[in-house]
Amino acid sequence: MLTRLTVKDYVLIDLVELDLDPGFTILTGETGAGKSIVLGAISLILGGRSDVGSIRTGSSRADIVAEFDVSSLPHVLSFLVESDLGAEECVLRRVIDTAGRSRSWINGVPVTVKQLKDLGALLVDIHGQHEHYSLVDSSSHCKVLDRFGRLSESVRLVEESWHKWLSVKVKLSQCLEQADSLKQKIEVLLETQKDLDALDFAPQEWHQTVDQHRKLSNLNELISAASESVHLLGDGDQNILSILAGVRSKLDAVAGVDPQVAEMLKDLDGLEIELSEFNRDLRRYADSLDVDPGLADLLDKRIADVQRCARKYGVSPEELFQLRSDVELELEQLVVTTDIDELQKEEAAAQKSYFAVARELSLGRAKASTKMTKKVNAALAELAMSGVFFEAKLIPKVEPGLTGLEQVEFYVATNPGAEAKPVGKVASGGELSRISLAIQSVIYQDSAVPTVIFDEVDSGVGGAVAEVVGRMLKAVGKSAQVLCVTHLPQVAALADSHWRVAKVQSELLSSTRLQRLEDKECVDEIARMLAGEVISDQAKAHALELIKLGAR
Repeated sequence: MLTRLTVKDYVLIDLVELDLDPGFTILTGETGAGKSIVLGAISLILGGRSDVGSIRTGSSRADIVAEFDVSSLPHVLSFLVESDLGAEECVLRRVIDTAGRSRSWINGVPVTVKQLKDLGALLVDIHGQHEHYSLVDSSSHCKVLDRFGRLSESVRLVEESWHKWLSVKVKLSQCLEQADSLKQKIEVLLETQKDLDALDFAPQEWHQTVDQHRKLSNLNELISAASESVHLLGDGDQNILSILAGVRSKLDAVAGVDPQVAEMLKDLDGLEIELSEFNRDLRRYADSLDVDPGLADLLDKRIADVQRCARKYGVSPEELFQLRSDVELELEQLVVTTDIDELQKEEAAAQKSYFAVARELSLGRAKASTKMTKKVNAALAELAMSGVFFEAKLIPKVEPGLTGLEQVEFYVATNPGAEAKPVGKVASGGELSRISLAIQSVIYQDSAVPTVIFDEVDSGVGGAVAEVVGRMLKAVGKSAQVLCVTHLPQVAALADSHWRVAKVQSELLSSTRLQRLEDKECVDEIARMLAGEVISDQAKAHALELIKLGAR
């Protein structure tokens, strides 16, 4: 439940702090005092639309904080934990500044307005004074019945199953429409795959083949260079190795005369060894150049085949291997996409799954419809509308859809024996208001939402009916925290807690003030609601009598 509300610099409010109780709480006051402003602040903290114009004149920002006790609400605690928002407390805060920025926090953690709205939907339900107009819109009736029947999980399953079935149906339809063109595309890809498989082209093959072909094309020059080099190094009459041997011989003759010569001879040893090894390697290389003359023809053909295939598919030789991978991947995807038999099986399974959960939802709605019809008619009788018959009617759809196999529409017969028709076509404004209140009292007596706010939903009723309205709201307050803005003294007399809203006029600005009323103050306020500005002793006596009757 909502335990504390702090509103600062919002519209006419400079600072208001409300410590709220469980049960049935009312807000009363003169028209224009700011009762609906308080509810507007609550709506804002629950993710409602922000407006720079709602910042109090002369202030830089509006700041609203709401504290909730959620210790007995496991679904709310789960939301907080799953969203990494902690679960030790539940404090919502929202700030709007004059630059148009809106910032939100939950338990001190910055959040989006959507997160604020998602959590707010679990905590508070606001029912406005003009909410009965939604009765004429049959699209809202299904949501009302589903909420009454606590069918949210069934509704979710139907929606999920519908989206899955629709997705498969669209996919199947597209495949059937595109079957011929897809078949042609697959044939082209298969032909490409066949060519590339026949070519059997490896990733590094092109560069290796080109290098080998270049070597064979210049084979004579390579053989000539290698042979002549071997001749100069060691095989010729005046080769480098024999010349080095002569140098060694001369230096050996004088090595004993100068130690430096001996050191140079060591360097000569290394040079002779390296040149001898180089000569052997060069001779081996020259011998290896004696290759099969037919290899050049094979390489010529291979290069021509690769280039022909690359030109055919508009790629470079180096890209042929990647092309083969791309073709294989596209074929896999197209084969899956065009497996019409498999898609037809999948569509049939999705359809079966949808109808299974949709029929389950229909059964739940049928039970909820019967129960809701009975309870609303009982509430209407209490509201002095016993001649009005209400029915939550299930009308089968021609085609199944996102919301199930039927549409829900509220029907009423305003006179005994009269034909029941859609509520918006036969009920007057006053009747709509009371029918709406009857429905609300039925829905919220077993509310899954811990706090319910009613903003002048008792508008348009009075007399004995007003007392019934108060009793209904008080009954809802036994299972949920109820906050109600009212102008009816009969309703105010039944409240568990009473707050008076007043506008205080200063020289510069008007301000809205809220005051929790004690017993004597409650009597005075209800007397004012009965008699107006001039409160007589008779009005006070009447007010006290109303409070005593309410207590009984």
